[in-house]
Amino acid sequence: MIEYRETIYVVYIPSEKIHGTAKEIGLYGTVVTYRIDDVEYEELFDNDDFIILDEINFMHFEEND
Repeated sequence: MIEYRETIYVVYIPSEKIHGTAKEIGLYGTVVTYRIDDVEYEELFDNDDFIILDEINFMHFEEND
């Protein structure tokens, strides 16, 4: 059985006044995904341009065949 963990960060972008998610936080910048009017955007933000509000952890389990 293979186990691995996935972390998704819930972020707030003050300049856009919206919430989004990031899968990995980079050293200086992070790719953040957010939606406006049912259109999904994926944009690189400096880490100073958003606030991490929460992190959601998922544990995945896969069986070996």
